Amino acid sequence: MSDHAPLPWTEQELPRQTRDAARLMADLVTFGYCIIERALEGKTLEAVQKRLVAQAAAERQMHNNKNPANMDPVNQWVGMLLNKGDIFFELVRHPIAMPLVEHLIGADYVISCVDAQIQHPGAGVMPLHTDQWWMPAPEQPGVRPERPADRRRLKNGSLDPTPSTAPIAPIACANVMWMVSDFTEEMGATRVVPRSHLSGRQPDPSVPHKVPSVAAVGPAGTAFVFDARLWHGAYANRTDKARYGITTVGNGPQFRQLENYTRGLRPEVMARTPPEMLRRLGFAVWNGYGHTGNSEEAVTSPGSDVLGELG
Repeated sequence: MSDHAPLPWTEQELPRQTRDAARLMADLVTFGYCIIERALEGKTLEAVQKRLVAQAAAERQMHNNKNPANMDPVNQWVGMLLNKGDIFFELVRHPIAMPLVEHLIGADYVISCVDAQIQHPGAGVMPLHTDQWWMPAPEQPGVRPERPADRRRLKNGSLDPTPSTAPIAPIACANVMWMVSDFTEEMGATRVVPRSHLSGRQPDPSVPHKVPSVAAVGPAGTAFVFDARLWHGAYANRTDKARYGITTVGNGPQFRQLENYTRGLRPEVMARTPPEMLRRLGFAVWNGYGHTGNSEEAVTSPGSDVLGELG
């Protein structure tokens, strides 16, 4: 018996696993998400699994750092994966997933994060949320808008995920969730609210969820791409196995990244990262923004190489 309310969509109309680019793009626009069949396969999938499981086990012994969106004590967050294995660069070079991010955000998008969200056995339900919670809402005439720096995550939200008839904030970032292990309902697969990306609202964060949703399920190696305005949240893991997922977020270059690569990318990793990937990680100037003294540099200079006091 399902513990969710009846869904206001038919199973037949919702996105299905596919590798067809046109179908994936159409699903993204219509439902706010799409599902890539066999996004990771063979030795690449095995390498990602092996490296992530080992890293997560080692970090579990060191700390219990939490993603601000999920403070469940059993859930585990592993950040800055680009420092923790070259295999993770394969995700941000993926020939199907990343063109979908570019389709939503534009050619100059930057990588905001490559991190792992792990639902260990006993992990609870994550509140519904969006990954673009920080975006100011459109200003309404005669109503004083909220100041951008006053935005907070998981505030009281809406129970109405239907498309808005009024102007809404545009998309600013998009997410790829990589199913490193099998994603099943019992293991805590991420639940999504189809079409909620067009609501212009933040969801009610109550647990259990008060809004109907569907589970994004698939075997290890599947990925799903979604508009960051889509309402979603990991569900409870009711099995004896951990559910491993990796998120890669791309956002417009005018928005702050979740992971500060210009500060935190390890020197040895940076040294072997080609310029085109460094630009994707935020080391490039965009229309004059982000420069270190020379706005025409393709890749910005480190502080040790920029001009200081003269004369």
